[in-house]
Amino acid sequence: MKVLWTVNLIPAAVSVKLGKTSEVLGGWVESMAAKLSENNDIELGIVCKCEENLNFCEVIDGITYFSLYYTSSTSLSELESKCNEIVTKFNPDIVNIEGTEFLHARAMQLSAKNHNIPAVVSLQGILNGQYAYQCGQLPVDDMMFSKSLTNIFSAWIMHLRKTMWYKPRMKPEKEIIENADYILGRTTWDRAHSYAINPNAKYYPCSRILRAPFYEEKWSAEKMQRHSIYVGNGYNALKGAHFVVMALPYLIREYPDVKVYIAGYKPYQENDKRSILKKGYAAYLKKLIYDLGVQDHIEFTGPLKAPQVAQMLSKVNAYVLCSTIENSPNTLGEAMMVGTPCVSAYVGGVSDMAEDGKEALFYRNDDPKLLAWNLKRIFDSDEFALALSEAGKKKARITHDPERNAQLLIDAYTDILE
Repeated sequence: MKVLWTVNLIPAAVSVKLGKTSEVLGGWVESMAAKLSENNDIELGIVCKCEENLNFCEVIDGITYFSLYYTSSTSLSELESKCNEIVTKFNPDIVNIEGTEFLHARAMQLSAKNHNIPAVVSLQGILNGQYAYQCGQLPVDDMMFSKSLTNIFSAWIMHLRKTMWYKPRMKPEKEIIENADYILGRTTWDRAHSYAINPNAKYYPCSRILRAPFYEEKWSAEKMQRHSIYVGNGYNALKGAHFVVMALPYLIREYPDVKVYIAGYKPYQENDKRSILKKGYAAYLKKLIYDLGVQDHIEFTGPLKAPQVAQMLSKVNAYVLCSTIENSPNTLGEAMMVGTPCVSAYVGGVSDMAEDGKEALFYRNDDPKLLAWNLKRIFDSDEFALALSEAGKKKARITHDPERNAQLLIDAYTDILE
């Protein structure tokens, strides 16, 4: 069976060969690809979205990688023509479109149809279901007309990012799902939202395989840093780091040594060269941190590779997923696999990943007081933390079992081809 994937990044194996810096995100692509390549009946090709003008067709460890470079000025028909060339060259039996938010996904779907090849759309998030949460449930309307220049700047930039950068990606996503005959998903949430757009598509459940370090690293109460918390993303408002910041004053009263580690860059550094659309939330977060006086209790780690994240998870007292919306966040799965006691916002598809009170502690995402209380429950009892740890690991081993998930994917391909 020849399978052609489209992905939104350049996998590490290709980056290394090209002498480029590898991506921090998207490691599950490489994990599943490696597992599929172990099957002698599968020949895998991967089309890589490139943000710079790269031209490659490389075979690495039995997987064929194709470059697909385009810019914002590239038309759908131009992209479709490029996809036609790749499809003709690789001649797959089935096309797997990973993610729905970029134009090349729609182009590949059309190309597969041109060649009479079945295509399955694999859902990551669903932008049409996430749009309302892009500003992190912050009172943006009030902030736009506040007395604080920082709040005004932050609110307008977050609003512009939502409407100018995020909203245009929703139309091609809707077209992709509307025209999909087959859909791969992972949660009740993505099944409900894809059904709302296209009730006729056949749905196949298949969870992710995590990156190797998370199966190897183990949390223990003996080696943890007490009253420490890890947050996997402080990049934009949707990820909700501000709610963890808001919870800190309640924790500091009882645990003056409490420390939060947030993956990513320190917000709004003087040498920040990112685009203006990425600075609005950073400015708000910095102001919030200093207004609450919690700057000494927060450390931004910078971007972390998988082994560094796994090691961090093994040493903190608790992990927090504080997003305002998610489908099935790999960061929660990674923390559960390591065994870190987890507190998670009850959003999107996370209730499929853990049972409240047993495998993780849930809270309403915009309630920092309840978040602080759940963290206190973990801080106060190593016995309770260990119970969460063991139950979380047990559930994650099922959800992210490499053999099971690879077989589910192959079974889906086989069923579609039949």
